[in-house]
Amino acid sequence: MLKGCKFIVLFMLITFVLTGCGETVTPEKADMDGKTDVQTESTTGNKEKDNKTQTFKIGDAISIGDYVLTVNSARTSKGGGFMKPDEGNIWYIVDATLDSKADEPVEVSSIMMFALSDSDGYNYNATIADDTKGQLDGELAPGRKMRGELAFEIPEKAGGLELAFDADVWGSGQAIVKLDR
Repeated sequence: MLKGCKFIVLFMLITFVLTGCGETVTPEKADMDGKTDVQTESTTGNKEKDNKTQTFKIGDAISIGDYVLTVNSARTSKGGGFMKPDEGNIWYIVDATLDSKADEPVEVSSIMMFALSDSDGYNYNATIADDTKGQLDGELAPGRKMRGELAFEIPEKAGGLELAFDADVWGSGQAIVKLDR
């Protein structure tokens, strides 16, 4: 019993330390060269630094943390070949590009960094589909880019879709891209 308690305390301590290691990142609209617009206009018309989650649209270049994210397009699929979504569901496939702004290689994980949500508040994680191109997983070297498609299995009638991107798994700050469905 005492051994189990020590394990739980050690696990909680490690979790506490790791959550304190993250940084807060603020998404900003970037131009096509990856430069950021460091100020955003508030609802009062004043220009100020905004540390809140911001919403973007397909085609925007979003500078956040060590990355510049661009959602290129989105489409639906009912599958084919060997794999198909469950009855009443579709695959919603998002084509995205990540550019590295870091001085060192960074890791990209489609499962840990991307999520899809609908207007009812349901969240969907990336899944495997047989008709996607590329992937957004692996190591991304400084100054390089990675393009791939993310598949999410969602109900056919789901709407108000938004893609969330967390640039720092241990920190805070998130970019939200409103999708075309």
